[in-house]
Amino acid sequence: MAHRSPSRPKWLSLICVSLLCTLVGCGTVTYDLSTVPIPISAKPAVEGTVEPFHIEEKAILWAHGLFGQSSPDVAALVSEAGLGYDRIAGFRVSVAGGFHDWLLTHLSGTLVRMKTVVIEGQLVRDGG
Repeated sequence: MAHRSPSRPKWLSLICVSLLCTLVGCGTVTYDLSTVPIPISAKPAVEGTVEPFHIEEKAILWAHGLFGQSSPDVAALVSEAGLGYDRIAGFRVSVAGGFHDWLLTHLSGTLVRMKTVVIEGQLVRDGG
């Protein structure tokens, strides 16, 4: 009598495939803030007139990077948002995929990988 190895349950395979699909979608954006004309800090502002800002742009990887990638110019976006302010505090940049990003990525057979880049912080005018 031949010995059969036990097979994995189907639910375990589905979980593994789901985890793999979510991990494949991770991405990064590189940026250089040295050209921004005002000081930038990750610490939240404790004084001055504070106005929050929130910018969303798309980062796209074309055909697994073979045809390049499109990334937002973070420094230019931050410079434009900071016009007329003394400094930027509470600065954060994150990359994530929403439902529409996921849908486009999978409808294109992962040839177009889209992520949403979120730039946020506090625009500060110092008193004086």
